[in-house]
Amino acid sequence: MITDAANLVVFLTDNHNRTFLGAAGHPMVKTPALDSIAARGVRFANAYCSSPLCCPSRAAIATGRYPHQTGYWDNALAYDGRLPTWHHRIRDAGHEVTAIGKLHFRSSDDDNGFTEEIDVMHIVEAKGALISLLRATQDGVPRRESHRAIYQDSVPGEAEYQIYDLRVTGHAIDWLRNHRDADKPWVLLISYASPHPPFKVPQRFWDMYPLDDVPMPVQWRKDDRPQHPADKYLAWMNSIEGDFEEEFVRRVVAGYCGLISHTDEQIGQVLREMDSLGLTNETRVIYTSDHGEAAGHHGMLGKANHYEHALGVPLLMAGPGIPEHRIIEQHAAHVDLFPTIVEAVGAQLTDEDADLRGISLWPAINGNETSRPMFAEYHAMGSRNSGFAIRDGDFKLIYHVGMPRQLFDLAADPLEESDLLAGGGKHPKADALEATLRQIIDPEFIDSKSKADQAAHMEKFGGIEAVRKEGIFSRSPIPGADVQLEHV
Repeated sequence: MITDAANLVVFLTDNHNRTFLGAAGHPMVKTPALDSIAARGVRFANAYCSSPLCCPSRAAIATGRYPHQTGYWDNALAYDGRLPTWHHRIRDAGHEVTAIGKLHFRSSDDDNGFTEEIDVMHIVEAKGALISLLRATQDGVPRRESHRAIYQDSVPGEAEYQIYDLRVTGHAIDWLRNHRDADKPWVLLISYASPHPPFKVPQRFWDMYPLDDVPMPVQWRKDDRPQHPADKYLAWMNSIEGDFEEEFVRRVVAGYCGLISHTDEQIGQVLREMDSLGLTNETRVIYTSDHGEAAGHHGMLGKANHYEHALGVPLLMAGPGIPEHRIIEQHAAHVDLFPTIVEAVGAQLTDEDADLRGISLWPAINGNETSRPMFAEYHAMGSRNSGFAIRDGDFKLIYHVGMPRQLFDLAADPLEESDLLAGGGKHPKADALEATLRQIIDPEFIDSKSKADQAAHMEKFGGIEAVRKEGIFSRSPIPGADVQLEHV
């Protein structure tokens, strides 16, 4: 239980694998600002996103509900103001709640729960990646060449996302200066577009990570990759089923590390400004990311899968009432942020929040950790059928509708190199975990429901052929820029 309300800054980034963090023991990446949050607060070592894709993950962070509860399945069916968020709860309690940067909701024309939105980034034209809705058809989403191309662009330079992030930092610093003497606790969401690819970074960040020294991912060579049909389909759709050259993989890892350091520097600037304004001791800070990044592990690039590199996210908290330098092993989920943040600011949940699946993290922060399963789901581009992950203790089951199950012992195999069910293998934990999963959802029903919703949404835009003509893009443009389409 937390008793004293305080200001809150929530840093949200895009695409940050929780292992790529100095405080988490990464052998190379430099994250001094984020490490400083961990040092003066807590780090959740086992934090998970609810769905490994931008829009469904961000909707879950906002609403405290999983995609199967909300129908925010993909990057076309995005948050639209229909359901209450923690932003609404805090704003309705009379607090100022401001968002700066990437939200990836439908539109600012919706009531997203904020007092103010500054230079925010939403889905393209309030309709997003319509091509992803083709998942509901027999042929599925077309193969795309642009996905591999965006990772080929791991070179020295500057991408538009970094330009945008500099703007976000500037807006955040201006906002803090204007609210240093506020009479009531406020909440500021500062959301960066990085470290989303392309991993193109200024030379000084590129030079931090010599290619010969970067740690190589596991199973990146074609012959070593998992042969699961879900993985093979994702690789086909993303045009990465061929072998990688080692130099390419090294550039991806180096560029990813460089971009994380670039983002960390932006966060550091905000933290220093808070310090200079005298806000540090009266402001709590949360850091997390919407999902992870494979960066070559299992021969993958990006997210859209259920391995730890896609589902695992950093989660750091520091400030008044939070103990220093504590690592929390309890499983934490993005859906936990709704009750945790509402409680932190002194607002209240309502009867409308009775279906929230998350729990307040304050007991764990104060030393009362509990054992609980971890659950995640995925129903979007790159999945032939719905996929789910359930972890209880050290064992984790990945359940693919209509495909073989996968089971990993994360204590013995943290990088998930050995599927205990591969080749028809059996393990007593598999059925037990599936039973736990089925207590939460019916996988086959949710697969059908997600596809039915996607098909219905597709009809709103003219049906299959009209959506197919929309084209594919690998990243949303920053505010004021045009989308770059690949036509199929």
